[in-house]
Amino acid sequence: MAGAQPRTSCRSLVKQLEILPVPCQCILSLMNFIINNQGFLQTDLSMHNINTKNKYHLHRPNANLSCFQKSKFYAGIKIFNSLPPSMTIVENDKAKFKAT
Repeated sequence: MAGAQPRTSCRSLVKQLEILPVPCQCILSLMNFIINNQGFLQTDLSMHNINTKNKYHLHRPNANLSCFQKSKFYAGIKIFNSLPPSMTIVENDKAKFKAT
């Protein structure tokens, strides 16, 4: 794509071509999955009526099996809850969430 030599570092090319690195692409696809399936997920506020600072976080289901705790679904909820509140407020507007 860029006409670079085989042994050239990709770091500057990724910045130049404005391509997300692979870990960032995985996180973005997980967040898109969570946003698209928001109707199937519950918030902590819907689980209990206690007014806490994390009441708008997504509720992580209880999981005893480590294979479920390592799943993409569970990881997506975990990553979504670690986003700043300014990003999670726009969760219903998919285009706006993707832009932020």
